[in-house]
Amino acid sequence: MNYTANDIAEFFNKHEQSVTHVIVAQTKFRPYRKSARAIEAMAVHAKKDLRYALNCFAKQLYPNQSNLVTRKPHQYRPLTLVTIENINETTDEQQTIHFNISLGNLPNHLCTTMIDIHFRHAWHVKTNQQNDIFTEAVADYPSSPRKWLSYSLKDARKDSKQAYSTNGTWDVENCWIPQAAINTD
Repeated sequence: MNYTANDIAEFFNKHEQSVTHVIVAQTKFRPYRKSARAIEAMAVHAKKDLRYALNCFAKQLYPNQSNLVTRKPHQYRPLTLVTIENINETTDEQQTIHFNISLGNLPNHLCTTMIDIHFRHAWHVKTNQQNDIFTEAVADYPSSPRKWLSYSLKDARKDSKQAYSTNGTWDVENCWIPQAAINTD
C-alpha cells in the first residue's frame, strides 16, 4: 500500500490530543546542488542522529531513573511523531534538512524551557547537529495543533512520492506511540 499525505495526517490526528510540544530541529546537512544519492545518505545519517538524540533526550527526562525509558518504554518514553523536510535537491544554499517533531507523554513538571534545554543538549551537544532549534508548547502555538500537523506534512502534500517512499517525509523509525500511561510523573 502506498501511503498518502492524508493517510499520515489521519494517523497523526489520532494522537493529536497527546501532543504537548513541537520542535523544529535543523541539521547540518544542506541538499544544495547535491545528487539524489548524496541527499539520501544525508537523510539516513540525520535520522540516525535523531534516533540517538531522542534516546538521550528521553533518558534526561528522568535523571534519577534514566533507565525507566528503556525498561518501561510504553509508559515513560515520550510520544514522538516525526517528519523530515528538504530531502530534495535545491538551489537555495541556505536550506537544511530538518525535522518536525511532535512530542507528548512528557513529565508534567517540565516547562517548555527545560524541554528545549534537554533536547538542545541531546541534539546539538550529543549528536553535533546545528543549534538551530525551535521549541514551543502546543498551547502557545499560534494556530491549532491540527495546523501544525498539516504543516509538518507539507512536503508530502507537494510530492505524493514523499508520502510513501522509504526515505520520504514520514520518519517512521523515529516515531513512538506509548501504549500505557500518558504524562506519567
